[in-house]
Amino acid sequence: MRRRLKWGAATACGAIALALVPGPASAGNSYDLVIAGGRVIDPASGRDEIADIGINGGSIAAISASRLEGKRRIDVKGLVVAPGFIDLHAHGQDPVAERFQLLDGVTTAIDMEIGTAPVAALYRRMEGKALINFGASASHICARLEVMSDKRCGPDVEGRLTADPAMLVKGATPEQEAQITAILDREVASGALGYGIGLEYVPGAGRREIFRVFEAAAKTKAPVFVHVRSRPPDQGSGVPIAVAQEVLADAAATGASLQIVHVASTGLRDTPAILELIKGARAHGVDVTTEAYPYTAGSTAIGSNFFADGWQERNGATYGDVQWPATGERLTKESFDRFRKEQPDAAVVIHIIPQEVVDRAITDPIVSIASDGMPWITAGEHPRGAGTFSRVLGQYVRERQLLDLPAALAKMTIMPARRLEAVSPQMARKGRLQAGADADITVFDPATIRDRATFDQPMQASTGIAYVLVGGQVMARAGKVTAHRFPGQAIRSDLPH
Repeated sequence: MRRRLKWGAATACGAIALALVPGPASAGNSYDLVIAGGRVIDPASGRDEIADIGINGGSIAAISASRLEGKRRIDVKGLVVAPGFIDLHAHGQDPVAERFQLLDGVTTAIDMEIGTAPVAALYRRMEGKALINFGASASHICARLEVMSDKRCGPDVEGRLTADPAMLVKGATPEQEAQITAILDREVASGALGYGIGLEYVPGAGRREIFRVFEAAAKTKAPVFVHVRSRPPDQGSGVPIAVAQEVLADAAATGASLQIVHVASTGLRDTPAILELIKGARAHGVDVTTEAYPYTAGSTAIGSNFFADGWQERNGATYGDVQWPATGERLTKESFDRFRKEQPDAAVVIHIIPQEVVDRAITDPIVSIASDGMPWITAGEHPRGAGTFSRVLGQYVRERQLLDLPAALAKMTIMPARRLEAVSPQMARKGRLQAGADADITVFDPATIRDRATFDQPMQASTGIAYVLVGGQVMARAGKVTAHRFPGQAIRSDLPH
């Protein structure tokens, strides 16, 4: 019978044992590595007990409440051993972003919201150079760029949202819509993990165009991840409920799987109603999910459509709510206009999400955790790219006690894994602590884990993460990243064509 433990019960007194200690091996029953004596929590199965984990190669070979023997042994008594955290909304596919996410317990980071094209170029660029597992959706923005202008996306779409402003606001003909969906289908066949639609940034995309993408997704069985509009395409202003209803209707009509990204920053004060819509749709057979990050501010390019005329009224915001990360200053109309003209691709932080809305989203059982972390281009991006997962565990679980530990871990592990496992068999081996699963593992101290990244100083790694393993390799130990080792693997779709 498993011993269920309360939060904090596994906290050790004294220092964390951080050394790899040789363990005695018995013939025929020795593992490459044993993670020994920690509180093993597997939200997928409900396991919650003090146990040893035996690892061979890149896989978990055994989990036992009895002692396991190994060539190497890590004593993690007093610590929590969890599946490696999975982030399905991570724009930072670069070494700096990977390092901060690794130190936040993340072992797989995928850009499902905006995505990229060609996805094969992204995989080539990162293969053999990645600290953690990586991947992307097929980018609707990139497909639109290819069809409706003479420009192309590179291996990473970041910084290209203002590459062709005319393309973003221009409507597509039926023939162009067919070409756009054909490109997206091509990318999914090449390994993209779904269809990424940043509707907020493409006001010219009409309802029919997006419906065609959902039709394509229903045929390929790949999910659609959507950043919904800030206003309907046929109205000067709108409310979040209306734009959420658009994509829910498309999913219901086509049978496509849908994830509405960052529900709190999209929904603002309408978030509770949007969550009711999602739950109602799920109850009637629509495959729809959502996620959120634990911050009261969002971030986007200052030149993006988010700041199109009327943005203050749509979001209940002022210029003073917009922060220039490089200096920390809050903007005025004059500085806002200057930056928007001179540096349109630069990201700003927008302080517009009420705390009660964030709390409502993070604690709702259907909402998973995702960072929406941006690429680290300067020293002043949004802190969510460095501290999202530790912030949930430190604040929402330990300090405020709004979530219990297994529920919080489920939001970071098995929930995102299940969202993609029908598309990629690789994901069916992640987000779990079970024999046969990939040895992507995060070990942390429940008494000390916390985020350190702030809006004024975002480039600060989280603390309380003792070890992070990627594919069975120890990639982080006591806040330090293992050098010259790159076990991260491309996560690809594997769908019949």
